[in-house]
Amino acid sequence: MRRVAGIATAAAVLLGTAGPWNAVDASTIHHAAVGLQCTQRQDCGFLPGLACINQTCAHCTTDTDCGASPSDLSKRCIVQVSRAASSSPRHPLTSVCIEKNLFSPFTSADAFASFMAFLSAALGSGCGVGGGGLLVPLYILVVGLSPKHAIPLSKATIFGGAAATFLVNFRKSHPLRPKRPLIDYALAAMMEPPTLVGSIFGVMFNRLFPSWLILILLITLLGYTAYRTLQKGKKLYGKEQLALHSDSPPSADDSSSCLINVDKIQIKVDWCARKWLLLTREARHRRQQRADDDADFASLPPLILPPDKDQFFADARAALEADEFNTFPIQNVLPLVVCWCLVFAQAIILGGHGTPSLVGVPCGTVSYWLLTILPLTVLFGITTMMGRRLRLRNRLRVLSQVEFVDGDVHWTRFKTQVVFPAYCIVAGIAAGLLGIGGGMVKGPVMLENGILPPVQSSSASFMILFTSSATTLLFSIAGTFPGQLQYGTI
Repeated sequence: MRRVAGIATAAAVLLGTAGPWNAVDASTIHHAAVGLQCTQRQDCGFLPGLACINQTCAHCTTDTDCGASPSDLSKRCIVQVSRAASSSPRHPLTSVCIEKNLFSPFTSADAFASFMAFLSAALGSGCGVGGGGLLVPLYILVVGLSPKHAIPLSKATIFGGAAATFLVNFRKSHPLRPKRPLIDYALAAMMEPPTLVGSIFGVMFNRLFPSWLILILLITLLGYTAYRTLQKGKKLYGKEQLALHSDSPPSADDSSSCLINVDKIQIKVDWCARKWLLLTREARHRRQQRADDDADFASLPPLILPPDKDQFFADARAALEADEFNTFPIQNVLPLVVCWCLVFAQAIILGGHGTPSLVGVPCGTVSYWLLTILPLTVLFGITTMMGRRLRLRNRLRVLSQVEFVDGDVHWTRFKTQVVFPAYCIVAGIAAGLLGIGGGMVKGPVMLENGILPPVQSSSASFMILFTSSATTLLFSIAGTFPGQLQYGTI
């Protein structure tokens, strides 16, 4: 029966109905709050919690006890047997306030929240950030959910938006290489496994951290990423302005535009200074990139060349270009699918609050932590494998003189083993802990490494599809969705 219950819960998550909140453990409510003075229900704690009756925190008796007014239908009262006293032959009853279901009834606040969620998901998908930074405050302020319930609901919403965004971006082309797909699948295969590692810990932290700490971390992260994104936007805007006001795009061989404009008798001193500063920075960046490539090539196994080197590099160049034009490279998508299935299996086997372990592993035991750590080692192994593959590919591209367009990454050991994995683990923790799509952390990282904004947003949305689906599954197993109907993807 325990196996059937666990499988049924997992199936219900995929169908979007019947969540583990059907059986809220009322014994987890802080009974010490009973009798405290209050002026509104929020003074008695986050949901599920006590009601404010006659300015006193107490157990509810009707649905109206849980609302701010008799017309407030956003909360409901449930009565059940306390698990803490289930061993008693009398099975005492207790009651708590909890969020209402979606259509019982559908209020004006639900309609407004649905409309704003649609706009937030559209904005988040267009920017490749998922929209969690907008959805979480929306669900807290408008719907009235607690942070612990608003975050899982935002992840389910982000999952639906990411799936729709992928269908739209699948047929789009790279802005500088029309035959290349807009989504950088190799970049996604490098960044997503460590993100899933972080999402596992993020969901754990979400269940452990108090709501006030989650709010502080959310505000801090959103503020920091907004600042970094603004700084990068200013740099891109300045570069575009220099190219816009010149007769041709800035290049190292073009200095004619820095002469006096005879027609207007105007000396472009400021413009010339900014242009030459940009050219100097680009030249310095290219020199540093060549030095980094040479150092990384020395750390790789030697490349054994045939006698006819020219033919070898010509064939390699043709194979690399053909691979770049593949609209759905299985060799880069398959690692993502393996990672997702691994996280899915771990969630089903270990279970969570409201869903027992399918193999009977108690939480906190040695077996529990072994089953938690084992998938992490596999995910790190996939990250290492993808990093090595990208480094070998980068060496072959450089030696074969394949053109690197603006936004292409020169993969080195430092980037594949330190920079991208570290930031992606933080992004995964933020996704699970704070309910954001992970793109709010990975987006600025990709922009910092020179990836074009259209490629960044589409690739981030593709990665969010895996991250959000995995965290939605983990939250469902953990039993942190509000109400009986888990309607986040509607």
